[in-house]
Amino acid sequence: MSCFGFGSRAHAADTPTEVDVAIVGGGATGAQAAVRLREDYKKSVLVIEKSKRLGGHVHAFQPPGGGRPINYGVQAYLNRPTTKAFFKRFNVGLVDPDLTDYIKLLALTKNVDFETGKSVKVKYGAFDAAGIPIGLIRYMELAQKYQPWFENGYFMKGDVPEDLLLPFGQFLKKHDLGDALGILRNLLWLSDALNTTTWSVMAVVGQPQIAAFGLGLTGPSFKWPETHSSETLFDRVLDLIRDDVLLESTVARSQRSDSGVVLTIQTPSGLKTVKAKKLLIAATPSPDNVGPWDLSDEEKDIFSKFYWETLYVGVLGNTGLPSDVSGIRNAPNVPKDYFLPRGNFTDAYVRSDSGTNHDLWTSRVIGTAELGADEAQALITEPLAKIKEAGTYKIAAPSVLAFASHGQVGPKVSAEELKAGFYNKLYRLQGQRSTFWTGLTFAPDYTPILWDFNEKLFPQILKGL
Repeated sequence: MSCFGFGSRAHAADTPTEVDVAIVGGGATGAQAAVRLREDYKKSVLVIEKSKRLGGHVHAFQPPGGGRPINYGVQAYLNRPTTKAFFKRFNVGLVDPDLTDYIKLLALTKNVDFETGKSVKVKYGAFDAAGIPIGLIRYMELAQKYQPWFENGYFMKGDVPEDLLLPFGQFLKKHDLGDALGILRNLLWLSDALNTTTWSVMAVVGQPQIAAFGLGLTGPSFKWPETHSSETLFDRVLDLIRDDVLLESTVARSQRSDSGVVLTIQTPSGLKTVKAKKLLIAATPSPDNVGPWDLSDEEKDIFSKFYWETLYVGVLGNTGLPSDVSGIRNAPNVPKDYFLPRGNFTDAYVRSDSGTNHDLWTSRVIGTAELGADEAQALITEPLAKIKEAGTYKIAAPSVLAFASHGQVGPKVSAEELKAGFYNKLYRLQGQRSTFWTGLTFAPDYTPILWDFNEKLFPQILKGL
């Protein structure tokens, strides 16, 4: 696979100078859009991707001693028609999760205060006869009620419900939902969950995600690639469209107008100018990205309302943790805060058995927008040192075997902006100056939901082409 995305002999200069649609960002959303537009709608495309591969937040670590790959970015997919069709297209099978492994993970995950290294007795509350937390049942009912606001994009019109404007901590207290965190805690990837609007929480921990656990709501389940590697699908996407992909490339300058777009692209072999009738931006409009995008004053104003968090993921080995521990969750010993961490922190360690190595663990570091990669990588092993010092578990000599940055993610806005119709204003940007927008800023951040968002967007992009 060439790092230029054009095969072993081609170069960036071979890129067509004029295309129907240029796509900035070759993550899961941009890659799927490229395939659909090129293969099914017969439009010429060019994907501009800053990394060495397609797929964005998918990462698979191959243990050096052999065995199954370990996914440490995207783990699973909602079982939707769009998901099944896209995986089938590239001959990648989907399999059901192992319920036994999931139950074992819940039962054998330990709660530890990562600041002290000491075990914490976390009690979230009562259970019903089926063993489901009563608070979770209440949460599921509310998630079902508010799902129309998040159905494949933030399209719902009208006043945002007051519940969704509340800080999540107040929402939990108002509806007595603390018990729900026994399950929801596994899905809360937030730097300060309690002070984040319930809108932002329920967008990614809502009806589809809860339903996927099979906990009483109808809806899709989770599916895993049968290859055990989340990268397989996107490797095959690249094999198909590699002549229309620029890897390790970024937009250096752009001119956007109602008659089309001109992009100057920095590639590994120099600058390349491309003219496109339409532009699809599948990268996040975070401060570290938008500089070369020729933003209008309206776009600048709207994007400035977002605040961002960071996410880093990794694989660790040689921890020495006992075999009867499937996971360790960061649980600060503060019951009034529902044992939830905040700020910059390592969130959890989850055992990932490769089949040959039983001491491999995935982990994630969550932080504010200012948290850098070096600091995050140092944070990922720090709790293990404290666990060892506290004598909670014997720890060997942990090492970071793989590490990746997801950059600035999780865009959020204040309750005041939500109340003032922020997402209606955001969606009005679609089509302005020949530009369309997709990705986690414009719809809930789950790959199949974003693919379904793309499907709603394609008719607008295709109009006039």
